[in-house]
Amino acid sequence: MKQKAPTPDRIREIQSALAREGTYQGDPTGKWDSNTSDAMKRYQAAHGLNPSGKFDALSLQRLGLGSEIAGRAAPRPPLPATLIPPR
Repeated sequence: MKQKAPTPDRIREIQSALAREGTYQGDPTGKWDSNTSDAMKRYQAAHGLNPSGKFDALSLQRLGLGSEIAGRAAPRPPLPATLIPPR
């Protein structure tokens, strides 16, 4: 399954997170350009991740923008109400 391209708002969110981490300079533009890719590479390298310059689930998780379980396992369907123990 191919990941769909992020929206400009999502890219600005990633750029802002990279700026907080000190790897992105300038104002968030909403465009995934070479400045953004280089900032992601620097962030990934500094955090022991594969410095691909691409946003992946683990990088987004470390930036505080992804799901806690992203990239770890396939999502599980919720339990039917009949199997959830009462509180």
